[in-house]
Amino acid sequence: MIRIAIAASLLLSSASASWACYEPSVYLSMPTAPSSISKPDVPYCLQGFGYSGTHTCDDWEITSYQNEVEEYVDDLQDYMNEAIEVARKATAFAQEAEEYARCEAEEVASQHK
Repeated sequence: MIRIAIAASLLLSSASASWACYEPSVYLSMPTAPSSISKPDVPYCLQGFGYSGTHTCDDWEITSYQNEVEEYVDDLQDYMNEAIEVARKATAFAQEAEEYARCEAEEVASQHK
């Protein structure tokens, strides 16, 4: 935000003296796809739980599985947050590219006045 405000003020202050169009740049690193995150396997002792409502698991097996599920969900949440950040940066780049293109077009147009 501050960078955009500074660039805009520089553009406005130098508009009457000379044109200053700044080409945008961005570095985007895509997050690792969720398919690379391994889903936790349902323990064998829970296989029939959906049908019978009972299981043969020990407490440690249930706790271990629940921990794996929580870790998996956390990994997916991290992926989502990283993807949102990449999208935010891409959107900012697109806006800066639009400003750059307009600036360049105005500079060319002003040469023919």
